[in-house]
Amino acid sequence: MAKKFKLPALFCLLLLTGCSKYYLSLRQIPVDATYLASSQVNTPEPRTPPHGQKIVLQWAVPPELLEQMPQIIFHVVYKNHTEKTFVYPIESRLGFEVYTLINQDYDATGGILTYAAEIMTPDHQVYREWKHQLWVNLITLDDDSKKEE
Repeated sequence: MAKKFKLPALFCLLLLTGCSKYYLSLRQIPVDATYLASSQVNTPEPRTPPHGQKIVLQWAVPPELLEQMPQIIFHVVYKNHTEKTFVYPIESRLGFEVYTLINQDYDATGGILTYAAEIMTPDHQVYREWKHQLWVNLITLDDDSKKEE
């Protein structure tokens, strides 16, 4: 009798404590020699292995938001203190995008320092946002000594 009670109780507990069904999630994946399938099966790789980082952006939005043609605004701050913003249109309720920074681009920037993203509607309303724990808005100052008079 106790076994019959545990399964429904566990199921109800999972339903009540589960994640929201609408979300924006980001995760960082390192890209190095272990990223290649050949290293997982111990076969030689003739190419130079890539090096860098990937950020995977995943989302789930309600159908009524999808009708408004939302976008993901993705901000990246690199270790060389430069910043870029990328815009990904959301065309399906569930989906993902992958931002890749490898090889020469990775070397030029030094890698990703921090990042943030938000799902935004055309009227600039933020539906969901996600920020890296080290996220801060980048402040840049112009050097007056470099300006010509």
